[in-house]
Amino acid sequence: MKLNQPAVIGMDDDKGKAVLPPKQDGDSPMSSPSIVMGNPFVSVSNQALKWMKSNEAKLKSQEMMDASRVSANMHLERLCGSFSDKVRAARELSKLTKSQPAYRAIFAELPDSITRLLGPLLSEDYDDPELEQDLCYRVSKLKMKQDLMEILLDISTDDNNKQHMAEHPSVIPLLDRTLYTGTMETTRTAAMTLVSLLSLESNKFIIGKSTIPAALLRFVDIEDAAAAILSLCTVHENIAKFNKLGAIKVMSQKIDEGILVDQLLAILAVLSSRQDVFFEYEDVDAFRRLVEHRRNISSQRAENTSSASAAIRCFTRR
Repeated sequence: MKLNQPAVIGMDDDKGKAVLPPKQDGDSPMSSPSIVMGNPFVSVSNQALKWMKSNEAKLKSQEMMDASRVSANMHLERLCGSFSDKVRAARELSKLTKSQPAYRAIFAELPDSITRLLGPLLSEDYDDPELEQDLCYRVSKLKMKQDLMEILLDISTDDNNKQHMAEHPSVIPLLDRTLYTGTMETTRTAAMTLVSLLSLESNKFIIGKSTIPAALLRFVDIEDAAAAILSLCTVHENIAKFNKLGAIKVMSQKIDEGILVDQLLAILAVLSSRQDVFFEYEDVDAFRRLVEHRRNISSQRAENTSSASAAIRCFTRR
């Protein structure tokens, strides 16, 4: 049947029979349109319903994403409002990003989402000297900051956000400041956020060039801070930076105190791989410490790490 020939299917009111399109040369039963008695739109409607049913999951997913964008944008706008609005918005966003992984990806799509999220953490405009005397106010303010830091951690776990967050001019400085001045909870959250961001290789260079290494070294007794240091040390330039900061001495002291022995020995092994380390730390004393811990620790992983570090020192000393 020719493509420019309209197909009319309906009912002949006079005879009560189906009206067929005129048959053309070369037509086959497969090429003829379906014959539907009555309403000509029934076939199209049925096909549309079948398509919607087969794509129901996708449609629902798209609807949920659209609704999530509206919700996230609304909460981000409330973070620019009054203090009470900030507290409620931070609480709701924290619940959503924690419970719905798909919600985290939205931040990569919304304009200035990170800037708006960090607004209350970077600005003290909502501070009121009189209200600071109110215990409830101080507790609410602290909880809001904790919620915002947890949101930052949650969205950092989404691959779409990692690069954008590390390159944002406020994220790394905020994490650095939180490591120094935050509560124990927010400090740990900041360290966990760094570990998450460092899973992207390019971020190791960005973060390594910042002041973060010095801050992490100060809090190396926090497990997540040690994990962040070990991740940074997969980049040669970062190893050199940590050595200049006196990391080997710090690690050895913490090991002597029995703090995170396995993790710090792993870091110490990596840091000791540079020959110029001996200009910054006494190799004989370091070797003695490693051998001593090799004898005393029971962890096979720590024993292997200690042996590797000692071997590296002996080799580079020759």
